[in-house]
Amino acid sequence: MAIDAALAISSTVVDWPWLIRVPRNLIIFAPICSLYPLLLLIWLTLHYFQKKIPTWFTTFLFMGLVSYGIMSYIYFPLYMSWTGINFHDVGSILWVTAYAIQAFIIAPDLKKIPWYQYLIIFGYFFLKDYSDRYWGTFLDVLLDSYPEYLKLGFTISVVTLHSFAAGLILYFGFSNSKQKLSPVQEPQPVQTFEKQELL
Repeated sequence: MAIDAALAISSTVVDWPWLIRVPRNLIIFAPICSLYPLLLLIWLTLHYFQKKIPTWFTTFLFMGLVSYGIMSYIYFPLYMSWTGINFHDVGSILWVTAYAIQAFIIAPDLKKIPWYQYLIIFGYFFLKDYSDRYWGTFLDVLLDSYPEYLKLGFTISVVTLHSFAAGLILYFGFSNSKQKLSPVQEPQPVQTFEKQELL
C-alpha cells in the first residue's frame, strides 16, 4: 500500500504537465501510470479493512495491470530503439512492473459479472487504444517525429494485449465463480449393521 501510494503521487506529479494538455472530454482515456497505482491503493485499502470490493472494479483493475504491465516490455525497448537507451525508460519498465505485478494479488477475486459490465470495461480499453492513437491522449504520439511504424506496432500490440487480458478475465471470472457455486459434498454417514441373533 505504501509503494502504491508513492507511485500514485509521484507519477501524477510527473504526468501533470501532460495531463492538463489533454482535452477535458478525453481526459478519462489519458492516465495510465498515475491511475493504476491509485486504484490499487483503493483496492488494497478496502481489502485490508475487509470491505466489499465491487467485482467490476477488480475486473477493470486487473485488465489494466495485465495489459499495460506486459506492454511496458514491448513499448519501452522499441521506443529506445528509436531514441536510444536511457535510464528514464529503463526505470519506467521497473516502475510499471512494480504495480502491474500486483495483478496476481487481485486475480483470485475475479468473479463473473453481468455482460453489460464486461462490454463497458472492454469497450473503455479498446476506445482508449483508438484515442491514444488518433486523438492524442498518449503523449508520445503527439511528437511530429514519432515514426509511423512505431505508432502502428504499438497500437497492434496494445489491442492484442487487451484482447488477451479480456480472455483471462473471462476465464478466471467464470472459473472462480464456478468453484464458489459448487456444492460441498457432505460426507455420507457410515451405515452400521447390528448383529442379529438367530432365535
